[in-house]
Amino acid sequence: MPLRRMALRYVIVTLLVAIVVGYSIKSMVEMRAQYEAVGFFQYDPRAQVVVEEAKKLGMDPIDYYMKYIAPKNHPELEMSILRIGLEYMWNSIIDTGKLSGRFSRWNYLYGPVQPNWGYVYRTLIFLILAEIAVVISALFLSFRAVKSERFYDFLQMAARTFNGIPVWFFVVLFFLLIIYSPLPSDLANGIRGSGWDMLVYFVFPVLSVLLVASWGLAEGITVVMREEFDQPYVEAKRAMGLSERRVKKHVIRASIVPVMHVWLQNFIEIQTLVLVVDYLFKLGGLGFLLSNTLIITPDNVWFYSMTFAFIVTVLVLLNFIASMAVELFSIKLEPRGVQ
Repeated sequence: MPLRRMALRYVIVTLLVAIVVGYSIKSMVEMRAQYEAVGFFQYDPRAQVVVEEAKKLGMDPIDYYMKYIAPKNHPELEMSILRIGLEYMWNSIIDTGKLSGRFSRWNYLYGPVQPNWGYVYRTLIFLILAEIAVVISALFLSFRAVKSERFYDFLQMAARTFNGIPVWFFVVLFFLLIIYSPLPSDLANGIRGSGWDMLVYFVFPVLSVLLVASWGLAEGITVVMREEFDQPYVEAKRAMGLSERRVKKHVIRASIVPVMHVWLQNFIEIQTLVLVVDYLFKLGGLGFLLSNTLIITPDNVWFYSMTFAFIVTVLVLLNFIASMAVELFSIKLEPRGVQ
């Protein structure tokens, strides 16, 4: 049952995303078709025939072109926005698997920077490193907060304080540290090298995410564990003469499932921080790609919907896989059985 509910949630999320993507793509296609219509009536020798046909139907020639001619080159004009969104989300993934680098007929919807799996690879490295650092830090803080009421009060205050500080604030602090210290300036100018050599460029980005995200996760884990310690079975086990160490093992085992769900929520929230920090530190991941989906000039606004569809599809798939893993582990690890 939990798996069905989770699958249903992601079906709804996918449909909502597809509607947004489909609407934006259809708007771009309509705009392109209208530009083509203007060129058609100015330069195409068949324009006079179309004008006469439009007059017979009492239609404006541009409207006639958009209704009867444009759909031959742009079938999206006759499709629903939901179908367009789902089809383009799928094709954005298929296109990135092509070794030629030449995408489908929607090439103009990708914009100046075309997506590939290299962007996903760099973002996944950053996300995994940040998650490892955040989880280790949060567990350390939460175990200490469970033992000490005073430290728990400090943790609550710190969580509310750091959650209110935008991640770019710490990015700026680290930029200043790099600039006014003997540290190499390359640490703030994108990734250099490959393999293990590139990991050093993730140090300050990971620290930026860590300072914002670890406190909230630590507080959530602490709340779960403190509630578990208040359960009647804990006192019963103590009354049975079990050592405090064994009691703690039972509490930790019973807390694993709710803690995993707390982590999942934190994992989804961290992705926004990762995109922002990725762009600011020029790591060349999905954050950089996202910044190129919307380009505003004094004369126009360009939204490259296929690139946006690729980013959203990757993140939805990533969160779906993470959610599925958490649900499967929850079923396996739940000590009290799944209701």
